[in-house]
Amino acid sequence: MAERLLKTEEVGTQMKINTFRYFFRDCFMSIKKNSLMSIASVISVLAALVILGIFLILAFNIEYITNEMEDQLELKVFLKEDITESQKDSLENAFDSNSNIESFTFETKEDALKNMAEGLNQYQKILEGLEEDNPLPESYIVKAANGEKIVPLSKELSELEGVDYINYGEEYVDSLMKFSNFANALSLVVLVILTGISLFIIFNTIKITVFARRKEIGIMKLIGSTNWYIRIPFLIEGSILGFVGSLLAVLVVRNSYYFFLGVLQEQSGILMGTTFATPEMIMPQITTYFLIYGIGVGAVGSLFSMRKFLDI
Repeated sequence: MAERLLKTEEVGTQMKINTFRYFFRDCFMSIKKNSLMSIASVISVLAALVILGIFLILAFNIEYITNEMEDQLELKVFLKEDITESQKDSLENAFDSNSNIESFTFETKEDALKNMAEGLNQYQKILEGLEEDNPLPESYIVKAANGEKIVPLSKELSELEGVDYINYGEEYVDSLMKFSNFANALSLVVLVILTGISLFIIFNTIKITVFARRKEIGIMKLIGSTNWYIRIPFLIEGSILGFVGSLLAVLVVRNSYYFFLGVLQEQSGILMGTTFATPEMIMPQITTYFLIYGIGVGAVGSLFSMRKFLDI
């Protein structure tokens, strides 16, 4: 009895293996037979993902640069001319007790003038004569513990007694954040459009395959084949086409990004101290997105073509 059960399980396992072999052999024969449309499907997925990859890399780098800038942001807390020493002590106590402040440094008028002169380089002469009547105010340079807290921290510190005004380059950060949101929204719109194009081409590729094999499918239905048994080879075919297209897109985007960074390194003046996200930082995410997208588009395109053009 045990031997019969074992043999039955072995036979069942072998039948499943043979079934999967049939499915894969069938879909590869179909891809070969409809090679032109299959190539068109792969190219459509490839083109869609390469264009999408450009927008994703742009969005990733904008987010990366924004985070880098936020981490390096410092608040320049300018003091009123008539501030007293006791008010300075109160300010420093407030800074020490604030959990959103990592560190702070007092900058005298003389330090401010010296730092400005160093920043001007060869144009330092325009500051000559200001040592005796220095118009620059005293200030505290405050380093935020978290770049995301810089705006509420600025509002909080501006209300302290003795503070004249605060500057942290908010206009640059705001502009970058707006551009980041725009790039993300544009990437989403591009994704929707390119997904529609890819679905349409894969849909028609599978439709042609289904039409060419309509007699075979009819016979399969007559002998009792289930709907899913008929669908699976086409699902595998669409998924393979999407997978190949997405894999090629990963290679194109990865190598193009390496080339782009290499050109920027040669033209170092373009960077102006800006750092970009490395391929190792962004390619794992892009690879995952691409593979899910490619296989998903291929499978969905196959399902729709089967439902619409075959009453199964």
